[in-house]
Amino acid sequence: MYKNTGSLWISLFMSLMFLSLGGIQVDAFVGINWGRMAKQRFVPSMVVDLLLQNGITELRIFQPSLNVLDAFADTNIGITITLQENYLRNVKEQKEIDGMIHERVKHFVDKGVKFRYVYVGNEPFTKSKYTKTPFSRIIHFLNLTRNSLDKYNLQDIKVTTPIFTDVLINMTKPSEGDFQEEIKGQMMEFLDFLNKKGAPFVINIFPIYTVYNLGFDVEFAFFDNVKSKFKVVDGNNTYYNLFTFLYDALVCALTKAGYGDMEIVIGQIGWPTDGYEGASEENAERFHRGLLKYLGRKEGTPLRPNKDINVFLLSLTDENMVNTDIGNYQRHWGIYKLDGEPKYKIDFTMHDLNTKPTIAKGTVKMPNRWCVFDGKTDYNETLVMQDFDSACMDSDCSTFGSGATCDHLVFAEKVSYAYNMRYQMNNQDQEYCELIGAELTTNNPSTPDCEFPVEILTAEVVDGGSPETKKY
Repeated sequence: MYKNTGSLWISLFMSLMFLSLGGIQVDAFVGINWGRMAKQRFVPSMVVDLLLQNGITELRIFQPSLNVLDAFADTNIGITITLQENYLRNVKEQKEIDGMIHERVKHFVDKGVKFRYVYVGNEPFTKSKYTKTPFSRIIHFLNLTRNSLDKYNLQDIKVTTPIFTDVLINMTKPSEGDFQEEIKGQMMEFLDFLNKKGAPFVINIFPIYTVYNLGFDVEFAFFDNVKSKFKVVDGNNTYYNLFTFLYDALVCALTKAGYGDMEIVIGQIGWPTDGYEGASEENAERFHRGLLKYLGRKEGTPLRPNKDINVFLLSLTDENMVNTDIGNYQRHWGIYKLDGEPKYKIDFTMHDLNTKPTIAKGTVKMPNRWCVFDGKTDYNETLVMQDFDSACMDSDCSTFGSGATCDHLVFAEKVSYAYNMRYQMNNQDQEYCELIGAELTTNNPSTPDCEFPVEILTAEVVDGGSPETKKY
């Protein structure tokens, strides 16, 4: 009965040694991204509970705010943080990175936070960035960060940066996969860094964007591609969905660069629920069900069969202040609404359970009041339009536009929607309802297809923490 006691103690001792270094286990995982670019933010302690209740073991945080990191002490949730681009622009010396790593990583390792990755910037080789400083110096910042982690004996925390799929050339089949010619020099330096430091290549995949960009049938974006016969035949391999197509295209690109065995992590992947043609809760549920069933089978891809694939889903909540330069759907990646309600069924454990995730507990919902336009026709139409535009600029009108849920509204209803969003996103401060024709009502103005939300109080109102979105 006790013959394995010695080996059990050795195993336990090794585990404790590993955890004491601030690292975490390396088993395959499904994690999630949590961005806080929203007027209404979850309190960090609520997010901890939400992750634990849903069995989510990994979290990527975009802004490593002190109050956020503090909430994850001794939770055993793996944390990935990002050194933001606006911070890196001001870094000139090693000691500045040292200070940041000590404040945002070492200090919290000592408090029991388990870090997996430190991302240095975000998508530096995307065309809008790779010719600009400091992102043309990404290797320099990666090395500074690696040096700092080593200085504090945090070798198990890996340094890398997420890459978008636009680094790959346009292709019709995975075997054609290669990196864009104009960034190959920088990419080779980057791959050499990752290889020497044992860090993964992190790729962000946005199927709803890529499937249209490549001119493929939209059904190819889903794992249950049953509504069309679209597939890609590549030699002896056949691809029935976009994910395996892109994954193997990256494998081919890495192989051509001499790094065919490099670890690949999916840094962001998901499906938006609004703001674009095909962006809906129904399609998001369908996409995630197929993705998580596929990951749970551990079948890998044609070029890397029977392999675990580590994935960070996009994302925990919507973000109503994110830039919409690519499309309005960028504000609607959330699996959860900003009031803490899950939008659709998803099983993070990959067991294909037909249930919604748990509701976020602890949100403070504001009263059922809406700021709406009274619809009278005797106002100066130009002035009404000015207030409508101003309200949209100050809030979030991303549910308008082709394919979005509120695009069908008549003009007066759209004005009401804009007025209400401005009012809700400012904690129902009556000052923000002082617009032409605006009035407060307790009658819900929502339509069957378009929800006029009542939001929650912002996290900073509830817990006093600073989002620090501008500094880091």
